[in-house]
Amino acid sequence: MGAAAGRAVLSVLLGEHLVEASRDKGELLRKQLGAALGEHPNVGDVRGLGLMVGVELVADRTSKQPFPRAQGVAERVVGAAMERGLLLYSSTGCADGTDGDLIMFGPPFVITEEQIEEAVAITAEVVASLP
Repeated sequence: MGAAAGRAVLSVLLGEHLVEASRDKGELLRKQLGAALGEHPNVGDVRGLGLMVGVELVADRTSKQPFPRAQGVAERVVGAAMERGLLLYSSTGCADGTDGDLIMFGPPFVITEEQIEEAVAITAEVVASLP
């Protein structure tokens, strides 16, 4: 049963070219996030592979000084995005094991370009609300 399910999944991935679509849509997502957030004073970096894309949130863009862990920045951004209908993931401790905030995208391979644009707009809105 498990092998049949796995085979069916592989068939869809290959038949609908979803791996290639993930690469192309991931490039679009990174490009749009870079354009929307690349100069924001609290964004240190936008990086990723395929549709797994992360936005590093920092207290100071020039020095890449992270926010103190106690501020819960990643969690606040994820919560604000969720209130607007966008699910993001948070990652913390990425600067030194304690401090450092990252918000991550992990959308389905079938996300549309319009949905990418909407996700970027919501993300830019909630990141703009940072202190």
